[in-house]
Amino acid sequence: MISIQKGEDLLSISISTILNYRKDEPEFQKLVVDWNKKILIDIEDFYPLEIIFHRNEINFKVNDIDKKVDLKVKMNIITLLDLAYGRTSPVKAVFQRKIRIKGLLKFRILLKFMNIFLKSMQMVASDPNNNYYEINKETR
Repeated sequence: MISIQKGEDLLSISISTILNYRKDEPEFQKLVVDWNKKILIDIEDFYPLEIIFHRNEINFKVNDIDKKVDLKVKMNIITLLDLAYGRTSPVKAVFQRKIRIKGLLKFRILLKFMNIFLKSMQMVASDPNNNYYEINKETR
C-alpha cells in the first residue's frame, strides 16, 4: 500500500490529488515503491515543490528544500495544463524551452517520473467532471 501525504498548500494538494488517482493501481505501485528519489517541480510564478518518493511513501516539502535532488523540472502553469490535456508533448515542450529540466541526462529517472506524474495528470484531465480537484467528493 502506498501512502501519499495530504497536501497543505495549493501545489501539494493538486499533486497529491493527481497521484492519489492511481495509488491503488498495480502498475503505479510498481513504479513508486522503493524508488527513493527526490524530484523538484518549480511552477513559475508559484513556488518550488519537492516530491519525495521513499519506500512506499510520497511526501511533499515546500520549505527547506534539499539542494541536491535527483531531478529538477521547471515550467509555467500553462505548459503544465497543456501537457495534462495533451495539447503538447513533453519532447516538444523541452525543445521549445517551455520545460527546463536539470538532470536531463538522468534519462531513466526522467522517464520514470513522466510515467508516474504525466500519465496520472493526463488520466485526471481526461474526465475533469469526475476527476476534478477536490478533497472530499462527497460534497458535490
